[in-house]
Amino acid sequence: MLMAENDRLRVVGALDFSTATAMTPRLRECIAALPDIFTVDLSGLNQFNSAVLAFMLDCVRLARAANKRCRFSGATPALGNMLKMASLSDLMLPD
Repeated sequence: MLMAENDRLRVVGALDFSTATAMTPRLRECIAALPDIFTVDLSGLNQFNSAVLAFMLDCVRLARAANKRCRFSGATPALGNMLKMASLSDLMLPD
């Protein structure tokens, strides 16, 4: 589930290939409602697989298409390791 609040987009629940694909229309709506610079909060993820990487890249792509910029926060250690292996850790805000 995606929830836009102020300058934050919260991702809550499970994120796999089917949910990531299903989120795309809602993701576009949320990004349109967010300010030019916003944070995607991943701390509400309770299950995920490598689809989270595709979701994050989709967030970046859709934000750029809307002339906006997004950063990510709230990665679990497992997600942090996955981002390092994919050379995407620079997408995360520092702790």
